[in-house]
Amino acid sequence: MIAGICKYTLLPIFIGIVTIISSVAYGQGINNTWKIEMNSSLQQFFNCQNTSTGKSECIQYMGESLKKIYKVNDFYSTKSGRYMSASEISSFLKESDKWKLIGPSYEQKTLASAQELANSGKAVVAIYMNSAGIGHVVVITPGQLQQSGSWGLNVPNVVSFFPSQPDKSFVDKGLSFAFGKNLMKDILIYGRN
Repeated sequence: MIAGICKYTLLPIFIGIVTIISSVAYGQGINNTWKIEMNSSLQQFFNCQNTSTGKSECIQYMGESLKKIYKVNDFYSTKSGRYMSASEISSFLKESDKWKLIGPSYEQKTLASAQELANSGKAVVAIYMNSAGIGHVVVITPGQLQQSGSWGLNVPNVVSFFPSQPDKSFVDKGLSFAFGKNLMKDILIYGRN
């Protein structure tokens, strides 16, 4: 009888250990304090903008937000020793085997899939790049889709750090706050495996 109890008692412990090891190995998941950390980062970003001499000095906040929300540091370039710019992130996403294109932002099914992935602890980003290679990246946050009057779609919430227009930066507002309706056709959404 004691051997049977030990067998059934150890099984949940073993499963728990395997789960912890696999989550540490992959590291991706939702940080429970992400909103607090992102609001603090937003204040740091504004301070950086007020004291910096150039736009590129404050680009780290976008890459850091991916790490602070989903515990992955994919947008940090060890080669460069800094977080990537929007154009570097765009290239990285296209070439990475860890990220896949979910679809364009003008499709409701893409937005719903993005929110579902985010809620399951998978990192999701939306990116716009113009023909000159200038763009913007936002991180989709866990939560619920909300109606966007300007887009006419239900959109996920995002975190947006906009170095060239810091007053347009925010934490946890709809995707349509980060990008005007005129850009919808050019915004791509990527999810991390």
